[in-house]
Amino acid sequence: MKKFFVVLVCLIISSLMLSAKSVTVEFWTLSLSTFSDYINSVIDTFEAANPDIKINWVDVPYDAFQQKLIAAIASGNPPDLVNMNTPWVIDFAAQDALSPIDEFVTEVDKYLYLPNYWEATVIDGKSYAIPWYLSPQIMLYNKQIFEEAGLDPNVPPKTWDEIIEYSRIIKEKTGLYGYQPNIVAHIDLQEEGVPLISEDGKKAIVNTPEAMAKLKQHQLAFKEALMPQDLGGYQAGTQKYAGGRIAMFPVGITMVKHVQINSPSIFEVSDVTSFPLGKGKKIPAGAMNVAVPYNAKNKAEAVKFGLWLTSPYWQVEFAKIATVVPSTKISLEEDPWFLERAERDLNVKAQLVASESMIYGFDQDAIGKIIGPAKYSEFRRILDDYWIPAIKGDYTAEEALSLAEEELDDLLSSEF
Repeated sequence: MKKFFVVLVCLIISSLMLSAKSVTVEFWTLSLSTFSDYINSVIDTFEAANPDIKINWVDVPYDAFQQKLIAAIASGNPPDLVNMNTPWVIDFAAQDALSPIDEFVTEVDKYLYLPNYWEATVIDGKSYAIPWYLSPQIMLYNKQIFEEAGLDPNVPPKTWDEIIEYSRIIKEKTGLYGYQPNIVAHIDLQEEGVPLISEDGKKAIVNTPEAMAKLKQHQLAFKEALMPQDLGGYQAGTQKYAGGRIAMFPVGITMVKHVQINSPSIFEVSDVTSFPLGKGKKIPAGAMNVAVPYNAKNKAEAVKFGLWLTSPYWQVEFAKIATVVPSTKISLEEDPWFLERAERDLNVKAQLVASESMIYGFDQDAIGKIIGPAKYSEFRRILDDYWIPAIKGDYTAEEALSLAEEELDDLLSSEF
């Protein structure tokens, strides 16, 4: 009996020691409460594999997120892992509010992710986030208009140069606009491989042959009325595409569902293809990430869960219920679920097409880490102030890029 009592005491002490080592990771997501079944499944499997780590999941509405996170960090009681877009990661890292995670990840861990998306949040050689899901672009197009113009709807354009060629034919044969671009200068230029900013952040690089060619392409398309003359962008383009007034619409993948719901007759004659490539062979896709506040109490455990959450398996599973694509090299084209459904569901086909094109994917906001979010916001504004008027003919391409670069250099040299 005495021996049994000693063993029992040892077991109790051992159990208490294990309990003492158990940690709880607080994990905040950004407006993902509708995906509770999925996130709870991720948590349950992680906890089963890691019984010494518990996850406390808190979903925070988008509008309240930054203020709540700032307050939590300032109070010394932050979450351990937070869901953030790339601009927020850059902003919080610039304020020393996030912790580098390199000591908790291996090169093998990093290798699982698309390099452009891991590198997007590497600042001064330090990794500040793990990439999660992407919101990429595709091109939605009207097969009926293609046929009316004598174009093969099964052979859509793949580059911006081909978009112009197709648009001329569509304009001539049908009188309709060929396409509606969502014109944003810094994205247009990055798609063409224009650096925008020198690596040291001291010099603007926007007056280049590639930038000149892109701006002149826009000017020509506007002059020939291949695109709508209001340059209305995304919202105006949505209305025109749904009304059958434009043939091609480069958009985010969520637009397919919007057209299906709001314009079923147009949806029936629609198809999707990859986002058109420029000379830089880049396709914009914003990213969500997970990051660790600088004063988090359980950093190693937080990163361990972050790697689990963003692993190829769980990212592919998330894409089955959300209109996103993974940031991992192993993606949707590896899963029979997507391959089979893409044959009969245009929404799934859009995801699959986008996923396959992410070899060209880049986070259009990552370059802001060179000069900081506030200055980069002003940089984008100045660039647009010359880009859009130049397309309409208020400046020549040469004038616009020269003036823009001069003003941007002044910005970069200032104490903004």
